[in-house]
Amino acid sequence: MPADSCIFTPLHNPVGGWRMLIKDLLSHKGNTVFTIQEKASTLDALKTLNEKHVGSLIVINADGKVAGILSERDILTHIQQSVRGVPVTTIMTPKDKLIISHGDDSIEYAMSIMTEKRIRHLPVFEGDNLIGLVSIGDVMKAVSKNLEFESKLLNEYISGSYTMVP
Repeated sequence: MPADSCIFTPLHNPVGGWRMLIKDLLSHKGNTVFTIQEKASTLDALKTLNEKHVGSLIVINADGKVAGILSERDILTHIQQSVRGVPVTTIMTPKDKLIISHGDDSIEYAMSIMTEKRIRHLPVFEGDNLIGLVSIGDVMKAVSKNLEFESKLLNEYISGSYTMVP
């Protein structure tokens, strides 16, 4: 598939505009799901999350059915007491290994680097000065808003209701 082609099959949405289906995303991404047995230890779950570079595991019961989902956030919520007294420098990513962005970088760059490196937060620098922090949620919200705006303009243009502002 060419790099500039769309991975989705756009379907007309009767409410207006176009919609994309999750199954199209999965057909491109793949449907590999990492799982863990419900009797497994939290340490086993942490090891699997780290080895597979994923943020969640589907929990499977003794019958082989989905029992739930375990996320990094679930684990963090429950282990906060066990790390009492451990300096953050012990577990942080040091500055010399930070993956960063700059204010003039594009949203597409941020999406690309966050996806490629499988990170969810990107410190933003101007020179040596930290000027902000963007999350994958911030990036996706900006992209979504931009796509909504572009879609609105295109629909207005196609329908003939678009008016140019001088």
